Amino acid sequence: MLLKSIKLNNIRSYLNEKIDFPSGSLLLSGDIGSGKSTILLAIEFALFGSKPSELPASSLLRHGQKEGYVELNLELENKNIFIKRNLKRGKNAIKQEIGYIITNDVKKELSPVEMKADIFDLLGYPKDLVSKGKDLIYRYTVYTPQEEMKKILMEDKDARLNTLRKVFNIDKYKRIRENSLIFIRGIKEKRKEIEGFTSDLGEKEKEKENFKKEISDLNEKLKTIEPKVKDAKTIVEKKRQDISKYEEKIKILVKLKNDFSILEIDLKNLLTQRENNNNGIEKLISQIKAVEKELSEEKADDGKKIKEKIEDTEKNILNLNENIKIISQKLSESRILKTKSDEIISKISKIEKCPLCLQNVAHEHKNSIQERENKIIAEAEETLKIYSEKENETNTKLKEIEKEKEILRKAESRIELIKLKIKNLEDKKNEGIKLEKLNDDIKKNIGEINVKKADISKKIEEMKNIENEYKDAKISLDSALTEEKKIEIEKKGLETKNDSLTKQLASLQEEILKKQSAKEKLNYLIELNNWLENYFMGLMGTMEKHIMLQVHREFNELFKTWFNMMIEDESISVRLDDEFTPIMDQNGYETQIENLSGGEKTSVALSYRLALNKVINDVVSSIKTKEILMLDEPTDGFSSEQLDKIREVLDQLKMKQVIIVSHETKIESFVDNIVRIQKDEHVSSVV
Repeated sequence: MLLKSIKLNNIRSYLNEKIDFPSGSLLLSGDIGSGKSTILLAIEFALFGSKPSELPASSLLRHGQKEGYVELNLELENKNIFIKRNLKRGKNAIKQEIGYIITNDVKKELSPVEMKADIFDLLGYPKDLVSKGKDLIYRYTVYTPQEEMKKILMEDKDARLNTLRKVFNIDKYKRIRENSLIFIRGIKEKRKEIEGFTSDLGEKEKEKENFKKEISDLNEKLKTIEPKVKDAKTIVEKKRQDISKYEEKIKILVKLKNDFSILEIDLKNLLTQRENNNNGIEKLISQIKAVEKELSEEKADDGKKIKEKIEDTEKNILNLNENIKIISQKLSESRILKTKSDEIISKISKIEKCPLCLQNVAHEHKNSIQERENKIIAEAEETLKIYSEKENETNTKLKEIEKEKEILRKAESRIELIKLKIKNLEDKKNEGIKLEKLNDDIKKNIGEINVKKADISKKIEEMKNIENEYKDAKISLDSALTEEKKIEIEKKGLETKNDSLTKQLASLQEEILKKQSAKEKLNYLIELNNWLENYFMGLMGTMEKHIMLQVHREFNELFKTWFNMMIEDESISVRLDDEFTPIMDQNGYETQIENLSGGEKTSVALSYRLALNKVINDVVSSIKTKEILMLDEPTDGFSSEQLDKIREVLDQLKMKQVIIVSHETKIESFVDNIVRIQKDEHVSSVV
């Protein structure tokens, strides 16, 4: 990985600044507090995001600003990559927002966590460090803040070893041992559980044999009872067949009795009908005699002549009604004329002037009109008198003719009644003939019924004992059924018990199989437990020690090489003890780091840092940040002579890109490029 540029927007003391990173060695120069280290922190933030304990978001966003961002441009395996992370001030805290990664112009918008996982993958860092929120490899190979490197030297040896295990990715062996102990405890608990579960396996196997014997005895009993069940069923079947035969005969007997009863009813009905017919005949004879007597006393009139008279009368009535209408019309006309003339006389007597010409009407003119109208009235009254008399005469004549018509109608009705009586007489004679013929048929049917009754009575007599025989057969069948049921109940009891025992045996066999399987599993767990405790745990410890020994050997040699390069004093030597703690020998005596001068402490820390960088890059082969190194104030407390050694250190590093933060102006002559940072009124910028 090589850095190309970085943009800072509202990040700490920077408002909006872009810094380019050329290849080779680069010095970020400036006074103390000018904002040099902020650039290194911004690079780390762009790669891994904020961290609550080490790099909180609140320490990055410029005071008073609501939003800010860092955009880092880098080159990795010939890929041009842009990484942008955003910060936003909320009500209660400053949070990271959605950012993006652009790889060869392909953009992916990601959450902070997703970005970190992708960047770990890009840089080839172990993925198990993502979930732990640690970027230890970056901190100990690319960029380590000056104070943090001194901290690892001064902290407790166990904490230092744990940190180095994580950095070298060797802590997995410790985790394996710890997890193995947890797994072994689980195995032992499982062993106890299985041992308890299989403790009664022998008893269960004995119980299984007892079940088998009991089932065998039951099967023998079932074999013995099977013929009895078969015989009982045969007897019952024969009894059922006998019952069926008797039931058929009973059906015949019942049918015969029903037929006999029906014949009895039919006979009774025929006798009743014959009696009713005889009574009807006698009644008809009496009625015929009465009608004949009545007809002999009736006078026979000519019905045709009466009908003609009625028709003539109706014509006369019609003519008279027409005359009455004409007379009524004449009377009405005369009354209208008289009324009209009365109205004219009344009006003319009252009028004084003509309504048309408005001249006075002469008295003579009035008199002439009155005379004319009086004449009309007289004629109308004469006409009314004449036609009133005609109306009275016509109405009188009409009443007489209608009375005559009524008399003729009564005569016509009497003739019709006589005709009906004659027809009734004939009907009664015919009805009497029919009844006599019906009585002849009844007599014949009675004879046939008596013959059938005699035949059925004979058959019923022959079957008189069938019902008693059926009752006896029924009792015999009930007895056979009781015996059959008794045997079947006994058989069913044996079968039920056999089924129950079989199910218990199957359940027991299943339980025994589970216990046997558990027994095999127990043996496997015992072997596994022994293998883990006696072999695997020791193997993991040996492997860790072996790797740590290799790391220690290389680390120690590199540490001494770098230290001797920076301090050329034969009376002073350094080495690492077994816990990777730096030990300094001065004039044959061990000296604690706390007792060293500032420059010596810085030399030890820088040597440790450079040695650690080389060892990690060698051990963790997958990482892709081997070509870049950042040093933050690496010469703190150095003398002028020690500063001169930095040139040699840079030559020996052979890195494609080295970024140094320092306020030492002397280093400017050692590097390929310089970026000067200044701060004015709390705002940092590139000069």
